[in-house]
Amino acid sequence: MSNTSSRRDDAVRRAHAAPSIELTAPDGAFARVYLDGAHVTSWIPARSTVDRLFVSREAQYGPGCSIRGGIPVCFPQFGAFGPTGHHGFARLSRWTVVREEEIDGGMRVVLRLTDTENSRAAWPYAFCADLSVHVAAATLTVQLTVTNTDTQPISFTAALHPYFSVENAYATHVSGLSGCRYRDALCNGDEFDDAGDVLPIEGHLDRVYYATPDVIEMREPNRTLRIEKRGFSETVVWNPGAEGTRTRADFADGDERHMVCVEAAVVRPPVLLASGEQWVGTQLMTVVR
Repeated sequence: MSNTSSRRDDAVRRAHAAPSIELTAPDGAFARVYLDGAHVTSWIPARSTVDRLFVSREAQYGPGCSIRGGIPVCFPQFGAFGPTGHHGFARLSRWTVVREEEIDGGMRVVLRLTDTENSRAAWPYAFCADLSVHVAAATLTVQLTVTNTDTQPISFTAALHPYFSVENAYATHVSGLSGCRYRDALCNGDEFDDAGDVLPIEGHLDRVYYATPDVIEMREPNRTLRIEKRGFSETVVWNPGAEGTRTRADFADGDERHMVCVEAAVVRPPVLLASGEQWVGTQLMTVVR
């Protein structure tokens, strides 16, 4: 057996062994959420058999692993800008289930993460973070609620980081960002104003768009996804390109053609919460066609 096949078989075993919650709404809409990272890895809308989230077949599962695909939770840091390590520790932590319920015509699970000795070593604050995942009809709703349980103010950045499954990334574009200023990580972090009518995915792309509209769309030749946000100020668009998948062990070659990340984020300025205050950020994803 090749090393690649052995690694893939091991990943499958770990995926089956890792604790997860399956949500099936009365109308058949489905989502799967792993307790490690409060990580959504599957979303199949009602009356569909097509998963709208991408997960690499090379993805790793279990404590301390960030699953390559689905919807990672970036908290209390987005990206590499801060003290806690890339995208923070929430995606690497075991969350607990608060409740699972049938509500608003669908199914919802709420998971919770609170500070620990390990988290305070990286980020010295007390907090409570709840992630709510609700699936019904053609919509998946993911909501992150952060409460400052410390006696002092806390500041953080955050993002919900969905990897959307697409038939061909290079025939896909994002609409609704025209005129927005963005930071381009591929140009040394320089900032530009987007003057295009749409943003095509043409290869490696890594941009943070500031002060973006709350409703945008990701359009493929035969499919459209409406992506809404509440409480988040920024939109991140990312594709690793061929070099990015080749140089990451938890990607398979060619994965870049089957995924596009369109993320709700709060980056500039960071969230600042006084003791006892709460912040809520929501991303809603709806299949239009």
